[in-house]
Amino acid sequence: MVRRCFYVMLFQMLITTTALFGQKLSLPEIRKDFKIGHKDEATCKKHLNALEEYADCPVERGYEAAYHMFMANHIGNPFKKMGYFKNGKKMLEEEIARNPSDIELRYIRLCIQYYIPSFLGYKGNIEEDKDFLVNNLYKLKDQKTKELIYTYLKGAKMYSEAELALLGR
Repeated sequence: MVRRCFYVMLFQMLITTTALFGQKLSLPEIRKDFKIGHKDEATCKKHLNALEEYADCPVERGYEAAYHMFMANHIGNPFKKMGYFKNGKKMLEEEIARNPSDIELRYIRLCIQYYIPSFLGYKGNIEEDKDFLVNNLYKLKDQKTKELIYTYLKGAKMYSEAELALLGR
């Protein structure tokens, strides 16, 4: 009886451990938290750690690049700040160069360029990416991701009403 209870407890622990650590990356959660990663250090670190270890597709590597840039907000040392930003920028630009038609990568870059301070000199693709998204967001197959992106961009007030109508089709 004692042995049986031990095995039942061991089995339950194994299931719990697998449930907690078995999931490597939650892209829906990373997408959802994208809008707060620059403000919330714990969220940023959590996603950056997971992405650094498990990112294996262009979109995941794009979010990894974004969370690198977000970390610059959470570091006090100015050299480390700039290092995080430059590294993330380089990663994102390389990923877009390899995947220029990826809708989500363009969304990531647009959001970052639109909101970062001008003195960082990373604002050169805003109009290009805005136009790209107006012309391509409707092609995104994943309806939840499409809706998340549209809702975010609508709330960001970077598009006119006419552009939003095209974006939301």
